Parts: sequence; C-alpha cells; structure tokens
Amino acid sequence: MCECIFLFGRNPKLSYLELASYFKARELAFKPIARFERACLISFPQEFSAEALVEELAGTVKIAKLLFSCNENELEERISSADLYEGTKNKIMYFIDVINASSSVREFFKDAFKRQKLKAVHKFVAPHILAKKLCEHVDIIVIKNNSKFFVAKTIACSDPHKFRERDEERPFVEPEIMSSVRLARILVNLSCTKPRATILDPFCGIGTVLQEAMLLGYNVKGLELSPERAKRCTENLEWIKERFNTSADFGVKSGDARRLSDYFENESIDAIVTEPELGPLLKKLPAEQEAKQIVSTLQRLYKKFFSEAKLVLKPNGKIVIVIPRFRTKNSKLFTINMDKILHENGFRIFNATENLPIKASVPYLYKEEWHKIERLIYVLEKAPK
Repeated sequence: MCECIFLFGRNPKLSYLELASYFKARELAFKPIARFERACLISFPQEFSAEALVEELAGTVKIAKLLFSCNENELEERISSADLYEGTKNKIMYFIDVINASSSVREFFKDAFKRQKLKAVHKFVAPHILAKKLCEHVDIIVIKNNSKFFVAKTIACSDPHKFRERDEERPFVEPEIMSSVRLARILVNLSCTKPRATILDPFCGIGTVLQEAMLLGYNVKGLELSPERAKRCTENLEWIKERFNTSADFGVKSGDARRLSDYFENESIDAIVTEPELGPLLKKLPAEQEAKQIVSTLQRLYKKFFSEAKLVLKPNGKIVIVIPRFRTKNSKLFTINMDKILHENGFRIFNATENLPIKASVPYLYKEEWHKIERLIYVLEKAPK
C-alpha cells in the first residue's frame, strides 16, 4: 500500500477529474482519501511509476510520497525523526512547499538537516529546476488541513518546458485560436478512453488536441474546415511523430463537422475530444443582443454536430467538448442549451468520480483571467441503444 499526495496546478478540481479519468480508463485501482485546496491524497494498492505518470497527467505538478501525518504539537519531532534524505552525499539542496501553514515550518527542516550533519541549502527555485542542476536535492510538501499536518517527499515533478517545447517548436502555431497544450492533454485524459483507441477532433485546427492524444498512445483522426489549416495540422503531426518517435497512427481531412458521417464510418470512433468553434474573437464583453446572436448561431452548429457525432461514435463512446458561455457587459450569462441537444441525440453526462468517495462536478467551468469567453468542459457518453 502506497499513499501519495498529488499537487495540482491552476485548476485543481479539473486536475483531480483528469486524474480519476486517467486511472479509470486504465483500470488502475486507487482510492482518494482527502482533497485539499491544491492537492489530493490518494492510496494505491500497487506500485506505479511516478515519473511516467507525472509526464502523462497535464494538471499534476508533483507526486509526493506521504511520510507521515500528525497534529501540530507533534510536527517538529516527527520531522526530526523522518527519513528526509536517503543519499550518501554530505552537501544537498532542498525545497519546501508549504500549503495553508506558516512558512516558519521550514525552520524545522533546517534543524533536522543540521542534526543529520548535512550541509543543506534551502532554495526557492522550482523543483524541476533543482533536478536540472543534477545536484542532490530534497523536495518536501507540507500541507495543513484543519489541525492536521501532512508531510510528503516529492518523487516526481512535471517539467513545464516540455509543454512549451511541443507548443513553440512545432512547425505551425496559431496562438490566437488554439487551445493550450496543457489543456489539450487534460481534455484527452478526460475522455476516459483506453490507449490505442481512436480519438477524433472534428474541429482540429492545427492539431493541438491530436498531438497530445498521439503522445498518450491513441490513434487519431482530424477534421478541419479550412484546407490550409488541415495541411498545417498534418505537418505538425508528422513533426510530433518524428520528434517523439510515437507509433500512433493519424489522418487529417478537410471537411465540415456538421457532416461527420460523410467522412467516417458509423460507430468507428471511440471518443471525440474537441474545442469547437466558440464564436467570434471578442476583445471586450459583448452587449446582450450580440451575445444572444452568437449563441443562436452556435446552437445551430452544435445541434447538427451532435446529430452526426452520435452516428460515428461507438456505443458508450465519449465526447469531451468545450462549450462557450458569454458574460455580457451587464453581467448576464448566455450559453448553449446543452440539455436540449443531449436529450435529442441520446447523450448523457459522464463523470469518472461518480462512484468515488471524493467527487468532482461535470460540466466544469474553466475560466482564466484573460478569457473574454468563459468555457464549460463537458464529458459525455453516448447512451446504449
């Protein structure tokens, strides 16, 4: 039995949903024990590769093995007796991530290293930077939850430079329209689909979702209305295949997502993962009439898309889709009538945390400070006949 803390990034609830979906798709046993503001404590009955896992989960920043939990009056003594460093070198660097507790907790670790006669230098740089220095280092997470402390030692850390590499070094980028690489990977994992399955993005743009799906071991298909973008998408995916030596298959066509069944056979797709057309690029919040007009146009597009999606998806196939929500100048909200679309086309909400002791909500509201359009992330399942 192993207990680990998963430390999440900017969207912890979405990251927890991603994690649960990833494990469910691969039929890996796990049990969430406690969820904190930015993290979750999870128990595993089996061994797993933390390094491989943190590479595949886009919302997880660190995975740390729980050393102990205790009350505040026991904390200093428990830190003093904990096995913080297992190496043989006398000089090390260390990083302490303190959550919901006083930064003075770091002094307990400083004293513990001194008692072990280690020349331990505290650093404020991120752990993946420490790792790149190729020096001996220790990364500790301390979380205070109510009156209890949880202390864990990091065993794997995400490297944000790898996301940046896949974003900036590919042949074509279109930052004004594309999803972030990190969000694209989260969306793929939310599909709760087994690797080697076939994932379709019917609004694929230059292929951000498809490239992340390929790197996770899925075969992918893309559809893009613009022939020029479809060509750029193909070149990006060829670059991914060569650069990262993936064996995943891909195919990209130029076509209309409202006519999916013209391009793909019935019940041939395991999952659809997409950020579709979200309306015009907005530089400021729209007036009420403008928002109504945008929503009306998108409602017609999505209605036709879902009527086609149900044809090409396999029974119990999943759709992960980003749906826009518009906040107007007078603070009113307008969005697509998804209940009507889902009812008409035989889809239902899918939630990978439904039977877990700790749950996350679907749809999930995804909104960054710079977004003029709010986004609702839906995870859906095609109901059996």
